Amino acid sequence: MKLLPNISKTIFHSFIFALGGAPTIAMWLSVQRVADPNLFFSAFISLTILLACILLPIIFIQNLFLLIKRQSVVVEDRVLYLSRFYLILNVICLVYWLLRVANLL
Repeated sequence: MKLLPNISKTIFHSFIFALGGAPTIAMWLSVQRVADPNLFFSAFISLTILLACILLPIIFIQNLFLLIKRQSVVVEDRVLYLSRFYLILNVICLVYWLLRVANLL
């Protein structure tokens, strides 16, 4: 199966965001709302599952559409910015988790 470059990048970056974005967004929301460590963990897990149940189907539907249209040059040109958007989101999530692990946040 041959994919055009921007379509394959978009599929890859969106899948990585689907896996890493839900916990990151849940962490941002949990830190802002909860001070108790026990309550924080349960809120974090609940929000992660809730966001994953929303994000994953949306991104899978998008990626299915991109796989169906994998040879379309029109779609290839349009998804360039979407691919960059997902890449920037992935970098933001990665930097956040690295800072969190290093206790700089």
